[in-house]
This record gives sequence, structure tokens and C-alpha cells, in this order.
Amino acid sequence: MAISGAHVQCGYVKDVRGAKLFFPLWSETIALGQSTTQVAPTLSAPEDGASLVFRVRAPASAEMFAAAGSAPDASQAVGSGQNTARSHFIASDEKDIPAQAGWKCNVVSA
Repeated sequence: MAISGAHVQCGYVKDVRGAKLFFPLWSETIALGQSTTQVAPTLSAPEDGASLVFRVRAPASAEMFAAAGSAPDASQAVGSGQNTARSHFIASDEKDIPAQAGWKCNVVSA
């Protein structure tokens, strides 16, 4: 079954013997135009918190924008409460967006 929205995972990237590995903490599938209901957590190890990311995958049939922050708005190039510039995704594209504890991820149609 095809995913109808964007799939967002929150986790951290860690260098293990030269390989960059992603350690997921939670995931959500959200409709375009929505934000995650969960927020990026506070991690006990500072080095893990410094590499916190949202790993975002666009739906197979749509282009979209994604942004992260305390109140992100991916419909704006730089929005109020948005702590990162929005990223453009083509269909089925996957990218990591930097995150900090308490942040959410928002996705909108391109």
C-alpha cells in the first residue's frame, strides 16, 4: 500500500567506525499541510542531541516542502518560528533536516 502523505522519522545520526548510522526514535506519516504531533526529544547524551534530525520522505506522487522549528511553516521560505530554511523534495525524495529538542516538522505541497 502506498503512503499517502510524507513520512517523518526523528532520530540521530552517529558515526560508528566511519559509517554514518541513523538511529530512529519515533516516526509519523502526516498529510501535506500538517505538522508532526510529536516533537524531537531531549537526549541524555550531548553528542546524540547534537546530531538530531528529522528524516523526511516525500510521497511517491507529489513534490513538497518541509521545514523544522518550534512552529514551522514550510509554505514560507523563512517563516515565523521556523528555525531552518525549508527544503524542497521531489516525489519519493528523502532528506535529513537538522532538529533540536522541542521542534516539530511541517510539510506542504510544492
